[in-house]
Amino acid sequence: MIKLIVFDLWKTLAYHKVPYSTTTKVLKTFNLNIPKEKFTKIFVSSFETKVWHSKYAAYKNLCLNIQIKATPKNIGIIKKIRDTAERQSRLYSHSIPLLKKLKALGLKIALLSNTGAFVLPYIRKTPILQYIDYPVFSCQVGLMKPDLKIYKKLLSVTKCKPTETIMVGDRIDDDVIPPKKLGMQAIHFTNYQDLKRDLKKYNIYL
Repeated sequence: MIKLIVFDLWKTLAYHKVPYSTTTKVLKTFNLNIPKEKFTKIFVSSFETKVWHSKYAAYKNLCLNIQIKATPKNIGIIKKIRDTAERQSRLYSHSIPLLKKLKALGLKIALLSNTGAFVLPYIRKTPILQYIDYPVFSCQVGLMKPDLKIYKKLLSVTKCKPTETIMVGDRIDDDVIPPKKLGMQAIHFTNYQDLKRDLKKYNIYL
């Protein structure tokens, strides 16, 4: 019996309302010859696994990791790209109705997200955390998906068995393959209508 639904945040429940991907914009701005997937992993791991108290220090670390000069100018460019996107953090129209329906069914809800500390204030301005029983952010626990340790941390916090848990997220490599290795159920999120259909397989009707 399913007791817990775990959601990824970005591109599942929330998004940045800007006409670009921040990683793509940084790649193009600095003309970097790094494959997008590899760059994304470097990008997020540079500042999403701890609570940085200085954006300058965080983005300086990123510059060093992507091998560009950590000058005030370069750090400022990256900061502007990130700040612009983070200020435009929004929830999808389906997000709150979905969470309300799941809560009404008596299910517990967790959030498991690779997220940096600087965007958290914007997330807190939305109503989403009102419906989350267990928020787990990479910057606060020092672990990132797809590391199985963050999933084990989640299970420990929620005190739920893997077989009682469904993970829902938009990335197969981060949100589907790892939890299945631990015996959890997993749903690859593409859109709300398909999610409703997939949840029916677990006798969860929205």
